[in-house]
Amino acid sequence: MTARSVAITGAGGFVGSHLARRFQEAGWPVTRLSHSAAGADPNTVAFQLGESVDPALFAGREVDSLVHCAYDFEPIAPEEIDRVNVGGTRLLFEAARAMGINRIVVTSSISAFSGCRSNYGQAKLAIESVAAEFGALVVRSGLVYGDGSPDEGGMFGSLARSARGGLVPLLDGGGHPQYLVHEEDLFQVVRAYCEGELANPGRPMVVASRRAWSLRELVAALARRQGRRPRFLPVPWQPVWAGLRLAELAHLPVPYRSDSVISLVHQDPRPDFETLAATGIAAREFRG
Repeated sequence: MTARSVAITGAGGFVGSHLARRFQEAGWPVTRLSHSAAGADPNTVAFQLGESVDPALFAGREVDSLVHCAYDFEPIAPEEIDRVNVGGTRLLFEAARAMGINRIVVTSSISAFSGCRSNYGQAKLAIESVAAEFGALVVRSGLVYGDGSPDEGGMFGSLARSARGGLVPLLDGGGHPQYLVHEEDLFQVVRAYCEGELANPGRPMVVASRRAWSLRELVAALARRQGRRPRFLPVPWQPVWAGLRLAELAHLPVPYRSDSVISLVHQDPRPDFETLAATGIAAREFRG
């Protein structure tokens, strides 16, 4: 039997690279689609979200499944976010469908929910709507972490690096809840669907542990792992958001996006964990 093969967009990013590695370790041929494609690697293909996609991109690779992790954070204006990320997703799926790829997984975010306020969450909701048109599985992942270095990348890595400081500012004192998911548990859900072991429930699946860590608890745990004991400084979120937003409009470099502040302070008050529970795949608790 021909080995199953998967294509992964955003394979140069934190989540996409981890999923690509897990699939490869499981024996799947993996085609990495990345805007930072290395010409020397025949399994990495240049892909730019938002640009037209030639179905020939998948030709000759016998791709059975597509995992869409790519998201471009560079656009700031809502209309450009929609063109690049939402429209780009549609172009990608149309090309995949033209090549007969019917198993598609979209990695969304727990920041996407009805009534969300961030541009990121609203864009992910729009991407989820496109995914529904193509019968794709939508996975709303929590904050992804792995077994490697705590600061290897992603938002989890950013928090680990911030925990090294002697004084750590926390928006509103750091009381906002964080739901975490280990990279292996996220992979198991995606793999099970790609292998046909998991049915598409027809609605977004929240993949994260039910245990909510406050941001303060999480940063303190990451600090302990690194032998640090920082002091915490509560700061109101509004002036932080305003300062970041002004810097973005002036095209100045910023450590975090202003939209990330909105995602943090306006979260889903009731994430739905029941769809994941029905699969029999459990998301382990983060051990601080």
